[in-house]
Amino acid sequence: MFSTAEQLKRRTPKDGINRREYITLLVDEYYETSNLEAQQQVTANLANFAYDPINWNHLKQAKAHELFVEILTGSVVDPALLVHAAAGICNICLDGQVTEYLRLGGTLKQIRALIERYPTRGELVGHLLTLLVYVNRDSLEGDFRSVLVTLKQGSNKSVSNLATVLLGAMRLILQFRRLLSSSFSTGQVFSSSRVFRREDLQKFAEFTGDSNPIHRRDDQSFVNGALLNATTAGIIGSNFPGYVVTSQEFRFPNRCRVDEEVEFEVKVEGLRKIVNVSYECKQGEQTVFEGRAKLFAVEGGS
Repeated sequence: MFSTAEQLKRRTPKDGINRREYITLLVDEYYETSNLEAQQQVTANLANFAYDPINWNHLKQAKAHELFVEILTGSVVDPALLVHAAAGICNICLDGQVTEYLRLGGTLKQIRALIERYPTRGELVGHLLTLLVYVNRDSLEGDFRSVLVTLKQGSNKSVSNLATVLLGAMRLILQFRRLLSSSFSTGQVFSSSRVFRREDLQKFAEFTGDSNPIHRRDDQSFVNGALLNATTAGIIGSNFPGYVVTSQEFRFPNRCRVDEEVEFEVKVEGLRKIVNVSYECKQGEQTVFEGRAKLFAVEGGS
């Protein structure tokens, strides 16, 4: 059962060490001792603490989640340490910050490699598969999919069920991405036009805090480059629901004047897991903004 702050307070002796400090001391002890049994006891305790969400902030501040990942992705081969680390990171992975840490650090790829390396270690694999069910958002293809199929057909019922769930979830993600990309074709163009007024520039300046006088010269006003980029982003967002821009590069060859029509075009250049687009904004015969972007489908984003 999960704890409340009041319950922890009642269970802590009057002169006893508080939980945050104790967890920090545990992490320190792991690094300070070379005794394997002591390290096993530390990781077992930390994994138990990770079970209760009330401890997650303490564990994060002590960087216990980083210790778990270090054990799983390093050179450690001790079965007990691996199981404790897998249980600990599985318990705490639903914390938002830890989820992002796992996704952005390349850890999930290493987790999958660990499952491939030790497919017969039921307890270890069970924790790691549960972790992937919770936080993985990538479609699984190739060798690892074959590993999951083998685990699904194995005699360990718990591992088999988890592999089945993960295969099903990954199948849905793949179908989702295919559904999104099926509505586009290479060479397809999305276009729009817009006339920017001085009041648009004033509202944009108020919103962003950009009062740079370079956008005015004598009696002539010029459109902020960021406003052109934002308008292009609006075209992309409207026509590519479920996608986010992961990277882009652009330039402003000429200045864009107010009170004159601007033509925007976004063109699909390539369709794979990542959609590549190019875009160009023209005012008359002059290009005022152009660039390229990569779009990535996000699960549940449509």
